[in-house]
Amino acid sequence: MRKLEIGPGQVRTPDGQPKNTWDTVDTHYNPTHTAVWGRDALPAENNSYDWVHASHVLEHVPWWNVHKAVKEVYRILKPGGIFTVWVPDAAKIFKQYLDDPEGLVELEAKWPCGNLNRDQDAWTYLNARVFWGARPGELGQEQHFHRSMFGSKSLAGILNKCGFAKTRYIERDVTVDPGHGWMECGVEGTK
Repeated sequence: MRKLEIGPGQVRTPDGQPKNTWDTVDTHYNPTHTAVWGRDALPAENNSYDWVHASHVLEHVPWWNVHKAVKEVYRILKPGGIFTVWVPDAAKIFKQYLDDPEGLVELEAKWPCGNLNRDQDAWTYLNARVFWGARPGELGQEQHFHRSMFGSKSLAGILNKCGFAKTRYIERDVTVDPGHGWMECGVEGTK
């Protein structure tokens, strides 16, 4: 099985296998291929991968390039190949803030928001989750800024519009990858 992870980070893989069993695309962390997803063509031939995975990367693609980015994944997947994608669920984050701001503070208490939210303010957490995605001083901080928002339904709809025949909501296997907790959603698309 040929696998590609977009924006892999440094440590884990989505299937718990060694990192060298995956090809990677990123601009940091010694990737197999260097490219900026959503701006550049993915450095792969048509129909060349069985599985493409992106966890908390698509929200960093500018909203006007999201369809372009997803179409590139579709292009490089083999027929029957799968794309798994995880993003912050903006709908869930906004709903939590509107329904129970103090509950948002409780949910986010362990995420320090770069130590910029010492007052534990719900509005600051909301802004950090929607717009930020980085902590001051992180490697390539500006690349980490969020430039798109999604909910489960909108993410599945984008995959459908980009050609994926089947989409389904997925649950994260936290024994392999703890993910980002309460505020994320995942969708799988099949080519």
